[in-house]
Amino acid sequence: MNDARRVAVVGAGVAGLAAARALHAAPGIDVVVLEASGRIGGLVETEHVGEGFLLEHGADCLMTTKPAGAAALRSLGLEGEIVAGRGARRTWIARGRALAPIPPVLGPLGAEAAWAFLQSPLLSLRGKLRAACEPLIPPRRGDGDESIADFAERRFGRELTEALLAPLLGGVYGADTRQLSMDACLPRLRAFERTHGSVVRGMHRAMRERRRRIRAGETVLPPVVALRRGMESLVTAVARGLGVELGTAVSAIARRGRGFRLTTARGAVECDGLVLAAPAWALPPLVEPLAPELAADLAAIAHKRLDIVTLAWRRGAVPHPLEGTGFVRAVGDPRLTAACTWASEKWPGRAPAGHVLMRSVLAAPDLSDDDLIAAARSDLADLLGVTVPPLLSRVRRLARATPIYAVGHRELAARSAARAAAIGPVALTGNAYGGVGIPDCIASGEAAARTVLAALAPAVALAADGSAATPGALSGTGHTEPVAAISPRR
Repeated sequence: MNDARRVAVVGAGVAGLAAARALHAAPGIDVVVLEASGRIGGLVETEHVGEGFLLEHGADCLMTTKPAGAAALRSLGLEGEIVAGRGARRTWIARGRALAPIPPVLGPLGAEAAWAFLQSPLLSLRGKLRAACEPLIPPRRGDGDESIADFAERRFGRELTEALLAPLLGGVYGADTRQLSMDACLPRLRAFERTHGSVVRGMHRAMRERRRRIRAGETVLPPVVALRRGMESLVTAVARGLGVELGTAVSAIARRGRGFRLTTARGAVECDGLVLAAPAWALPPLVEPLAPELAADLAAIAHKRLDIVTLAWRRGAVPHPLEGTGFVRAVGDPRLTAACTWASEKWPGRAPAGHVLMRSVLAAPDLSDDDLIAAARSDLADLLGVTVPPLLSRVRRLARATPIYAVGHRELAARSAARAAAIGPVALTGNAYGGVGIPDCIASGEAAARTVLAALAPAVALAADGSAATPGALSGTGHTEPVAAISPRR
């Protein structure tokens, strides 16, 4: 290789950093990372307060069932930082002024779980019998997308869907389950139906395979883990060795010969390839001069608002036993708190001994910070009996946080990726395309790096066997392809 090719990564969230790390590992590639804000990590933010409080203002965990998650922890040397969940892994549902535990639904029912399901006051006997018939329901024919609500009603019945799954999954994904895409939000459950004919049967076989691996002596991580020093420690590890220019917003992108010229307040940046890792809502003005149809696609992706209130008390100030990880509100419940995580009960090391840390999620753009805290406290007083002032309070307000995956989102994401690649060595990455979790963003970033490297094929160094390496620096998804297979996607 005679001359290094420069690739600019616009955005230093998890996906952008993963893309930059993969590009940095490729021979002959010079990487520049531009971040508009004053910090890296995007929606991942950890704050350490006083003696022992650890606050997660964004993602608080990582799913190891997604390969990129576990592989990233290994490659970054963070396996020793893993902490497993503590206490009962139970979620509650708020109805009126009471909390009721959500019974096991998406999985095989052992004796204890089956009894909990039968005893639940959230479903009628008819609703329970209908849900129990799930393994007998034939799979749907065809590959077209459908809403989460349509899928759940078809598999488990309307009563269980409206009483349990709609508040649980609607709270996670920030939208009505009749709007949310099954293929984009819950592809694993959809795959269980296609492969095993039943969600419950698929879950059972996955758990049986997990037990087999454990018996065989394999190291099997818990399905969901956190990190001892918070999730931002993963961001720091990914960014290590990368030069990130903070406070450098890109205001325009223009073609310059075969490459691009990026306009920033600190001057122009010229590059041969682009990874667009900024939030999807921020990209339309940048890409519209290059690809108007791509700008329209990105503008069509809605985002949910999040107002997050974190509060802490001494344990004695909270009368509720807190046996679980938190609660979500029932469909139709008028309270402002959509969900609340009992962080100190969910993960170890989140609060000093004898203290409780909670994080409430609301959506109240018209309230001031003080009124938002008051609203969160009012709901916790009703449900948990907490009436004394908190020891600490924090507010984070995100007008456009995570994207809403509407039905047909996967087709929109694929179309957007193709339109970006048609511009030249350009790729999209982030939570708006292939999943909102940290492993999804890592996989998305590395895929974007491979796409740009493929479009820059003449500058890709050859391996000893004459193939061209396309890296997956974190998730281990790197592979080698014949040079002939690497060409710009037009």
